[in-house]
Amino acid sequence: MIKNFNKAVAILYLFLMPLLFSQCTSETDTQSQEINTDKINVTINFQRFDDDIFRAKNAIEIAALEKKYPDFYPVYMYQIMGDITQTNQSALEAAANLMRNFTTIPDFGLGLKQRVDSVYPNFEPFKVELTEAMKRYKYYFPKDTIPDFVTFISPLRINFPVIEGKHIMGIGLDLYLGSDYKPYHSFNLADQFPGYRIRKMRKDYLLRDLITAMCQEKLKPLGNGSRLLDEMIYEGKILYMVNSLIPYTSDSIKMGYTPAQIKWVLQNESDIWAALVDSKVLYVTEPDEIRHFINDGPFTTAKGFGAGTAPRIGAFTGWQIIKKYMAKNPDVTLQQLLEETDSDDILNKSKYKP
Repeated sequence: MIKNFNKAVAILYLFLMPLLFSQCTSETDTQSQEINTDKINVTINFQRFDDDIFRAKNAIEIAALEKKYPDFYPVYMYQIMGDITQTNQSALEAAANLMRNFTTIPDFGLGLKQRVDSVYPNFEPFKVELTEAMKRYKYYFPKDTIPDFVTFISPLRINFPVIEGKHIMGIGLDLYLGSDYKPYHSFNLADQFPGYRIRKMRKDYLLRDLITAMCQEKLKPLGNGSRLLDEMIYEGKILYMVNSLIPYTSDSIKMGYTPAQIKWVLQNESDIWAALVDSKVLYVTEPDEIRHFINDGPFTTAKGFGAGTAPRIGAFTGWQIIKKYMAKNPDVTLQQLLEETDSDDILNKSKYKP
């Protein structure tokens, strides 16, 4: 009975999702291509490694997890939790001791798990959204294999919010526990968790970060000597792809902006473009100069901007260029867009003039 009820809720949620998001997002939110995913069959393999690791009580049960999660277990133990081979114990004994300490100390892993269970009592709505995103992914990339999705908890490893394995995508729930979570505001973690980052460490960024990581995997990294324009187009492609997969998510979430920041970039789009063109920074190749326009932060740190502006204006502008390019070239598929490496050609054909 409960299973049927959960299924009914999931179906109702999926039916109402476009309507709900159309009511709660702003009129300026980017529209995506309307596609029918009803006939696209996708099964999501969604596993709770965080639940299983906290149930494991000894080395034998830890060993069972290694068999259950053959692709994820080594990533978790050796990359996220540390190199457990640097001990006099066997790898299994070291893993068992490490996890015993992590899962039983109240101010450590146990406290994180309690917060996770409080913030995420039910993953059904998330799985419905993820399934819809993967249907859209399959529409655009029919030959690709959908990975397994695994939730985990780390000791607040800021570099591992989302990880990619051979056939898996791992989601670090410890980094999405809400901006009010006190450990994030610890003095000892101030360097790792600045305010602009803590603001996005909440559940409504979980799907965005997961989808963004998948989209980044579809693009080849830029080589040395890339120009700001190349970086902008690269970031724009990612944002365009993210929007194609989760169109009902607001643009402010996609960009990681506050409501004030998304309002600022929309109101100042033409001035931003004029500043980029007039200062002749589109073709600079110095990484330090490029970071001012691409990296996240409380605001854009480039000369002429500063407090009161939005960060990542290079990425935002790149997204607008890509949207114009795709509108002007309706025969170009998403896959073809990703394969196009001539940034100048994309800019020229976009006829971008805000």
